[in-house]
Amino acid sequence: MNERLAVGDASGPDFEEAFSLARGQDLNGKLAIENDAVREKLADWYCQQSGLKYAKYRNISALSRGETPGPQSSITKIVSGNKLQEIANFGLDMLDSAGILRTDEEGADQSMYQYGFYGAAGIRIAGGTDEILKILFPSRC
Repeated sequence: MNERLAVGDASGPDFEEAFSLARGQDLNGKLAIENDAVREKLADWYCQQSGLKYAKYRNISALSRGETPGPQSSITKIVSGNKLQEIANFGLDMLDSAGILRTDEEGADQSMYQYGFYGAAGIRIAGGTDEILKILFPSRC
């Protein structure tokens, strides 16, 4: 389980960046934040982010007591890797071709979605693939 703890939370664009992007990005003539599907995705990512925060607190508490963190490390890895992949895809979709083409300093906001898109695949493989973790998790609870 420690390898899952080492992989931990996926770094990259998160709820705050997706929310900020949706507030300023045009989608079909309106701001993306006004779209029901976009708001539903944002709500899902906010809930996932909150759940991950408290799962990490459980890990920290276990470590502070000298215990080995439990199977929630696997859940943290699965959820954070998938969330990163979804948010990166969302960002690239919202930015359209600018999300793929911009790599200079002026495009730093766009490039975080590029890096997240490519990095998410590595996070989902590191420490065990999602499918392996889903098989192992029930036996460790």
